[in-house]
Amino acid sequence: MAQKHFRIETKNNILLLSTDNENALVSDYFGKRIADIGEYPAISTLDKFKPGSDDLYNKREAYIPSGSTNLLEPALSVTHADGNKSTVLVFEKIQEQQLDANRKLTIITLKDPKYNFQVNLNYLSYFEEDVVEQWAEISHREKGAVTLNKYASANLTLTGRKFFLKNQHSSAMREMRSEEQELLHGIRTLDSKLGTRTNLLHSSSFMVSVNGPSSEETGEVIAGSLEWSGNFKLDFETFDDYFLRITAGINNFSSNYTLKPSERFITPRFVYTYSQQGKGLASRNLHNWARKYQLADGKGDRSTLLNNWETTYFDFNDQKLKELVQDTKKLGVDVFLLDDGWFGNKYPRNGANAGLGDWDFNKQKLKSGIAGIGKEATAQGIK
Repeated sequence: MAQKHFRIETKNNILLLSTDNENALVSDYFGKRIADIGEYPAISTLDKFKPGSDDLYNKREAYIPSGSTNLLEPALSVTHADGNKSTVLVFEKIQEQQLDANRKLTIITLKDPKYNFQVNLNYLSYFEEDVVEQWAEISHREKGAVTLNKYASANLTLTGRKFFLKNQHSSAMREMRSEEQELLHGIRTLDSKLGTRTNLLHSSSFMVSVNGPSSEETGEVIAGSLEWSGNFKLDFETFDDYFLRITAGINNFSSNYTLKPSERFITPRFVYTYSQQGKGLASRNLHNWARKYQLADGKGDRSTLLNNWETTYFDFNDQKLKELVQDTKKLGVDVFLLDDGWFGNKYPRNGANAGLGDWDFNKQKLKSGIAGIGKEATAQGIK
């Protein structure tokens, strides 16, 4: 079967996909664009997978279904209408849409050769920002409903000798603490099952440095995040000494989904970028993308703010706040924010265990009330 090659390109980077001799879609390369595009087909020959060998996990499928020849963590697990749990996905077609001068949408359709079941892999590339969004759209026309047991947004396969994961962990009043560690063989999972407090303990944003720890300005880095405010799961699975597979999506814990015939299930988007110039460039790529495509008026002016919390915590009065408001003016900051501790009289809010629900200002701390702080702010020309 003739091999097909597909390129998801941005200004400086490329994700290269191809079909193998069994018509499966495999991931060949993600990184810096190669000057000679004629060299791209040769990359796929580096794949060690050979049908019938013991190295089945080396087949770098772009979206791994459960119950096929791949032995590693799947992106998709399905119970078909007849109860069978095995799924095979092969290439069906590709559609490309140039949305505007900067954005291109590539949709690759994969189908099961036995069941009337398909997955559309969506790749939305942002040329100038060097950013890609990826998500899956799952549908079928089987005789009855199917059960989606796992439904990741994306698989991303990286090559390298070593991989270092930087992520954030949190607890109360100790939010977003960074840590970095080498990924050894096996799976490192970042996940949340907390529902509405989904980022309380972990964040779905990460950076992976390839071949060695990176700095702000040097080293290969892949930075990504799941665009989802609910339960999430990110798996980082190293295998065969020089591969890392990232699987990102909704956390499937206790979350089987019944999909009726002709209905569609669309996963959240997984956004990522690549940098050969360290963590700083990777971060700026995502920031530029977010300002242009995610935030309202993302390139407009923003007010700066001074918060009293780290200076006073619960211990303040009119005079302390007046001085802070004056400091706000001296610093050239636009807004003064009065944080926790301003309310409660019967049970004064002097600590974290009292005062909630009593929204009258504390008469001992604020003898002039909230209005007194407002007058001082107005006099200083700040909000």
